Amino acid sequence: MRPRPLSIENPEYDRYVSLVPDGDIEEILSKQRTKTITFLSSISEESAGKAYAPGKWTLKEVIGHLADVERVMSYRMLAIARNESAPLPAMDQDQYVSAANFNKLSWEQLLAGLDTVRSNTLSLISTIDDAAWIRNGTVMNSPVSIGTFAYGIVGHELHHMKVISINTYKSFSINEKT
Repeated sequence: MRPRPLSIENPEYDRYVSLVPDGDIEEILSKQRTKTITFLSSISEESAGKAYAPGKWTLKEVIGHLADVERVMSYRMLAIARNESAPLPAMDQDQYVSAANFNKLSWEQLLAGLDTVRSNTLSLISTIDDAAWIRNGTVMNSPVSIGTFAYGIVGHELHHMKVISINTYKSFSINEKT
């Protein structure tokens, strides 16, 4: 079992890591994948194209954002695991969402993409040995471990799924083990 990060090097990630229940991170990622895709599959294409409030992202944009963030965090895990010593780039989430045009994609395509990204993340994590798991890289001038990114992926998704469930009046519990 992969150890939970003992300390979070960057407070930006702590708000997500703290949402993750205890347990095996690979199992949590896998169960979350199934739960999220099942939940989101019950939402219509029409509903997915709407924002819950003026100035907020549409549901399609939120799901595209989740996939992009997971891609970036997975790349960071890969780079650190492979001993990259150069600082890793930051990510401007609003710029990514604006440039992606997620609203032009079908809901089905976005869900398939999210599912594929998680599959790739799980595959990557299975290749990371224990020594690399606790290794740090540098993002935004702060050291960050692979474990922080793995737990951060789960917590980031939990955060957004809570917002989605509140605003769609559907039940998506983040209190149960994922």
